[in-house]
Amino acid sequence: MASIVNGLFAGRAGITSHGSAIAVAGDNISNANTIGFKANRAEFEDLLAGSGVIGRQFGSGSAITHVSTVFEQGTLEFTGRPLDLGISGNGYFVLAQNDQRYFTRAGNFKVDSAGFIVNQDGLAVLGFPANGSGALEPININTLQQNSVESTEVTIAGNIDASTNLVDTAVIPDPGVAVPPTVTYADLNAYAAYSSVVDVFDSLGEKHTTSLFFYHTDTNEYTVRAYVNNEDVDATGTLTGYPRLVGEKIMQFGGNGQRNPLPVVGTPDFTTNIAWNNESEAGEIAFTFSPMTQYSAASNILSISQDGKGVGVVTTLAVSSGGEVSALLTNGQNAVIGTLAMANFANPEGLARLGGNLLSLSAQSGEPVYGTAESGNFGSIKSGTVELSTVDIASEFVKIITLQRGFQASSRIINTINQLLNEIIQLA
Repeated sequence: MASIVNGLFAGRAGITSHGSAIAVAGDNISNANTIGFKANRAEFEDLLAGSGVIGRQFGSGSAITHVSTVFEQGTLEFTGRPLDLGISGNGYFVLAQNDQRYFTRAGNFKVDSAGFIVNQDGLAVLGFPANGSGALEPININTLQQNSVESTEVTIAGNIDASTNLVDTAVIPDPGVAVPPTVTYADLNAYAAYSSVVDVFDSLGEKHTTSLFFYHTDTNEYTVRAYVNNEDVDATGTLTGYPRLVGEKIMQFGGNGQRNPLPVVGTPDFTTNIAWNNESEAGEIAFTFSPMTQYSAASNILSISQDGKGVGVVTTLAVSSGGEVSALLTNGQNAVIGTLAMANFANPEGLARLGGNLLSLSAQSGEPVYGTAESGNFGSIKSGTVELSTVDIASEFVKIITLQRGFQASSRIINTINQLLNEIIQLA
């Protein structure tokens, strides 16, 4: 008699557990289009009743012991939107609301009215701002347009042709400081083997063009001279478009085409202090030519970089695979705003769901390990993509069919035992 009654409880437990599992499958299906969603799985365990003596143990049905999140890489869908960020590999984005931190794989971010990068619910995306303290902080794109950053370092790399004609420095026109000036850029260009320009910014954020002329002054020697426009340094501003010499360097090269001696790392080739005539603060600009080579090939500047940003408003944002957020400014400069942070856990499947695509740490997940994309065991960030849900609708419907059969069979157990109990009552 006790075993029959125990069967009733087993049927009831089966109905409850299968009903819960159907709810999990339904939740998965309803989130089939939720960005960054990871499918969940209901895990069954058996219930045991009886004396515990082997051979006299009666099962009491089943129960849902745990609903686990199956961590799988979701498909990355291309959107072309710069702040749609998909993670390929391990890691979670870090979000914050006041002092509370959250984690998510949903990287459909935006910029709010205050300039902060946030998720769709307004939670701040944390990272490491450029020139910040090194601590996790919200990333704000407006910090660039609030700062006028002058140029202090200019670095040029490239090759200058070893086969061009030599020129005596004595015959190269010297613009000097004559007022009015007499030497033109055309005069300088007539003697130069190669020339290029780089824009620099003063302390007020105003842009100035610096022209670089490379003169082949000996077989294994090049003299590079830097010029700025006369109107930028002449307080009278009476004549425009004339050069004014601000610095020079004689570069020696060996038979292998490399500079000889090699420049000392961290030591510029020359430093100039230009007194701009717009009442900006005078500041030194260090020019470094490295790596520079002298091969018998066409002269070519491979790269020019300078650390000034000037005054500009952000027009376009871009995020690299390493999470570096950079902005194109209206003044044509490209500036790094900061780097997005990522977090990982010893057991990502142990994170607690909070809804709204948010997760929080738990005792099962362990403490977060913070870092940046493409470092350590963190994955990479794919800008212009979003990670789709990992739910396989076909698999979920198959699960529902099997769970439905389990639910029906459990209910039939109760019905059958009820009939047996009726038979026993009729015997009384």
